[in-house]
Amino acid sequence: MKQKLAHQVDCVFGRDAYYLTKLIPKLAAILGLENSCSYYDEDCTNAQKRLQWLLCEFVQVISTSVGAPVALFLDDLQWADPASIAAVNQLLSAVKPTSHDAHFFFLGCYRKGDADSGITISCDDIVSSINVELDCMGEETVNTMVSETLCLSPRLTRALSSAIYHKTKGNPLFVTRLMISLCRDGLLRPSLRRRRWEWDKEMILCQTLPDDVAEFLSNTIEALPDDLKATLSTLSCFGASVSSSFVETLERALGKTLIDSMDTAVTEGLLDKIDDYYRFSHDRIQEAAYNMMNALDRRKCHFSYGTALVPFEDEEDLCFFTAVTQLNLAGPETVEDERQYAAVANYNLRAGKKAMEMSDFEAAYSYFDSGINFLRNDHWEHYTLSLELFDLAAKCALANGDVNSLKFLPQQVMRKAQTYEDTLNILYCLTCFLAYSSKLPESIEKGLDILSQLGIDLRSKKSSIEACVKETKYLLSFSSEDEILNMRQMTDPKLIMAMKFLGKLELGMTQIMPESAPHVMQQIIQLSLLHGMNPVSPIGFVHLGSYIAKLGDVSEGYRYVKLARLLLDKLDPRERAAEGESEHTLSHFIQSTLEYHYEGYAAAMSSGDIMQAALNNLFGTGTCSFAGVNLQTAYEKCAESVNFMHERKVLIFMIQLQCIQRSVFKLIGTDEKPKYESAEGENILATNNSVMTSDYFQRAYTSFMFRLYDDAKHYTEKYLNCIVNTWANLFFQHAYHAFYMGLISFWLARKSRDGQLWHERGTRSKLALKKWAESSKWTFENKWYLLEAEESYCNNDFDTAKLLYEKAISSAKDHKFVHEEALACKLAGYFSVEFRDTEKAIIESSCWHMKSITSGEHLGNATVFSNSLKVLLVLCRLELTTRKCIMVEEYYSFVNNS
Repeated sequence: MKQKLAHQVDCVFGRDAYYLTKLIPKLAAILGLENSCSYYDEDCTNAQKRLQWLLCEFVQVISTSVGAPVALFLDDLQWADPASIAAVNQLLSAVKPTSHDAHFFFLGCYRKGDADSGITISCDDIVSSINVELDCMGEETVNTMVSETLCLSPRLTRALSSAIYHKTKGNPLFVTRLMISLCRDGLLRPSLRRRRWEWDKEMILCQTLPDDVAEFLSNTIEALPDDLKATLSTLSCFGASVSSSFVETLERALGKTLIDSMDTAVTEGLLDKIDDYYRFSHDRIQEAAYNMMNALDRRKCHFSYGTALVPFEDEEDLCFFTAVTQLNLAGPETVEDERQYAAVANYNLRAGKKAMEMSDFEAAYSYFDSGINFLRNDHWEHYTLSLELFDLAAKCALANGDVNSLKFLPQQVMRKAQTYEDTLNILYCLTCFLAYSSKLPESIEKGLDILSQLGIDLRSKKSSIEACVKETKYLLSFSSEDEILNMRQMTDPKLIMAMKFLGKLELGMTQIMPESAPHVMQQIIQLSLLHGMNPVSPIGFVHLGSYIAKLGDVSEGYRYVKLARLLLDKLDPRERAAEGESEHTLSHFIQSTLEYHYEGYAAAMSSGDIMQAALNNLFGTGTCSFAGVNLQTAYEKCAESVNFMHERKVLIFMIQLQCIQRSVFKLIGTDEKPKYESAEGENILATNNSVMTSDYFQRAYTSFMFRLYDDAKHYTEKYLNCIVNTWANLFFQHAYHAFYMGLISFWLARKSRDGQLWHERGTRSKLALKKWAESSKWTFENKWYLLEAEESYCNNDFDTAKLLYEKAISSAKDHKFVHEEALACKLAGYFSVEFRDTEKAIIESSCWHMKSITSGEHLGNATVFSNSLKVLLVLCRLELTTRKCIMVEEYYSFVNNS
């Protein structure tokens, strides 16, 4: 089993398994891994999302290995930290509702009223869940409990249970502890003469008991021997449970014996010993033991325990975390020696770094914040320590979405930093935060300002995309691909930070400032060639390939994308450049590229890069809807992807995906509307040119499919007004935009008074598609034939048009594009109607209807076809024989019924 698990983990995770071993150290022994791996310093948000994703995959691997679902039980969730809750929510969201995929069972318990307000387990609309609410026991239930405990009939125990119930109100813990107390006091005792338990009801009723179980437990503990009380108080400072090995370390650190008293507490029922752990039998008992000390004494105990444990940090990380936590619970006010302030701050810095390695950024931020607090008001006298604490606290605040901290921390650093370079880390966090908060223009402006301070002026660059590409290719002409792949790595810290800013700018500008994005690409490649390669360098090469492909040379563009991938594998194999999949699509079978988008999504999730994961999701779903995938599958994929983006707050990509989702809704014939519509989303749709272009295209596309002339013309004109400056890059969707804009334009040319204008637009679209058709016959041949057929139809070359329609239908069928086979049949049917070839029109329209059903276009297209057939019937009735009329009317009836 061990070897099987190790093999599967290695196959699924590869080098990423290292990150799991930081969270699960014993996994390293199973896999035979060393904990000495080191990787490029990445964003905290990436690391946190990466670990959550890896945990989900790990659960799947375990389930597959043992052939059974994995069950997770967490008790006392009211005390759970946010990182644990986030991990559970990620596991739940990864569970599919279908039975064959079910591999995870979660059971959690919490006490109402004590949970922190921010803790929520999100099961709704993801997986089936049941909420079981347990209240205090009723009087009958208490009687059953007492009866079974004392092995007496319920009739005999009713008087005793009634007294216990009125004292405890049915609280299970209170009932248990009260019965133990009654036994200890002799009020509940075994009778050898009667061979059963007996009790003194009147004495029990006369006992004065506190109404609160916590007070009762405090009184119970207060009555214990001093050494036992002291041991319980000590243990209560360390949480609900401790391991035997930690107790041994604590005994050595404090110089006193604890085990004997703990075993006595187990006998008394105050502690449980399970395997190698001592655990308070109830968290209320721990609270009672902890509250026996006053606040000042508790802080002093915490500080003494922390300082005693610090020297044992080499034994295990848990010991060091515990020591630092104890010092933080004590607080700065407990420090008596001035030198201890800086020492404790340094301990917190080290603990925070260790927590970051395990992607627990909530805990890491808490350590860094405590470190800052221990340095007191004059902390900038310890400049290096303070700067590192602030930088890392900002990274964690970004990961945690802590808006207030991200406003406060940069201000402090900007005021106290000795050099501008010292501010770069925290400014990078600030620009990332602006981008993630849908404030992309502010993020880009901030990035440009920072790069200007570093001597990189991008605002003055005014050259065209053609000039940028030409200049960049000239720079690259002096190095072969092998030389680029084997170049030294960048080492200058200032330039490494500059590259990080450039990488963020490239993605941001692609969305809202496409005319400036090529200059960023050029700068990335130029710095890489001059100063060495960097994990950001592949971004420059993949965008260069995209720009070259947009200018018409798809094969050359794809060459640079392949170079980017090779470079990426060499520098950082965990990442994946999603943009490169577009050029792959243009050079391969489109159906095969769906797998690449899914792989890109998985790779981005495993590295924690939510933006790239969302981008792959967007491209994959968009490609899916054009690749001949059944519309029901596309419908489900859209819903899944929209939920993913909503949960991760990737708003711009979600709005673009919802544009596709609306088209799928209309084609499938449902009245549904996209979820998660908001004022912020409406604002993006009204102001972001890239999103507006996607929206106008989808509306023009569906209007064309439903033959809505006015709407098709209106949205096509709006699309054409937007398209000029929307994208500098080439994406696969642009090929489909050109295809459908050509079809719409030729249709409008036949219907509109501006026929010549629309004909010219259709011809331009056809010529644009020719570049793509030359790169992949499989994907684009049928589209080229259909555009040529529509153009010939416009030019009154009917014989050629008829031949080209047949070629388009045949090519779409041969290359598995069922949607486009249906579309070609539909357009050929309209063509045949106009020339009174009624039998041909019926055959083609019948084929369209059947192909529409096959592709998942149910009610919507059936209704459109029904209306179209009415038109056909009116146009052709005078030319039809009786037999043909019956044939048309029978088929029209069939369509309505279907």
